[in-house]
Amino acid sequence: KALTEVILPEDRVIVIYAAIWTFAGYFDYDIPKIPDLLLDIIEDVVGKNRTILFPTFCAGDFVKTRKYDLVRSKPKESGILSERALLRKGFMRTHTPLHSFAVKGLKASEVMALPCTTSWGPGSILAWMGSVNARLCSLGLPWRKACSYFHRIEETLQVPYRYYKRFSGTLYNDGKEIGPCEEIKYSYSLRVPLDYDYSVVQGQLVVQKKVIICKNPLILLESTVTSDVDTICRKVFENDPYAI
Repeated sequence: KALTEVILPEDRVIVIYAAIWTFAGYFDYDIPKIPDLLLDIIEDVVGKNRTILFPTFCAGDFVKTRKYDLVRSKPKESGILSERALLRKGFMRTHTPLHSFAVKGLKASEVMALPCTTSWGPGSILAWMGSVNARLCSLGLPWRKACSYFHRIEETLQVPYRYYKRFSGTLYNDGKEIGPCEEIKYSYSLRVPLDYDYSVVQGQLVVQKKVIICKNPLILLESTVTSDVDTICRKVFENDPYAI
């Protein structure tokens, strides 16, 4: 019921950022089976005629090892739902070693074919989300900790605290070497760690009524669409590139 409140019938592409342990304890269910129960529910609501994506980021490991395995590289930065989605029939994982996504549905082949010249620029997965006005869902955690899509405007507007850096390594599939892989990220300097605060963006989304909030007080579940995030982020960043 909560999902149907925040995902509209006209939405064709759904992106879910999740941290389920903030509410999973409310389920009277075998704890180890809760992630798959939730995935069953999500897939049922999304249906077969739409496309769903989960972030499956493992940037920290890739930067250290320079190895990215489509099966064995665990998405430690994206939560248990993302990890379990990779084990499900029909999901494919993109070849982007820093910011990969698990994708399933009608437009999955489009996502898999993207050139991904940079992490967030033209031809990237985030740019594609913008082109299809994807529905972004934050499940179990606030926007400031959930939504990687916010980074897109940083590269679009070329904020001054980032620069392009190429990360190269080797791509594997369940231990079998496929070949080289790389991702060019609009990175920040490790000498000057960033302290992000997206509250100004989140606040504007709420004030301008661009966020749908589910009515169940036990579940933190909200959604918005990429076009609204683009508009608000652009206004915030054009006014002050250091706003966040």
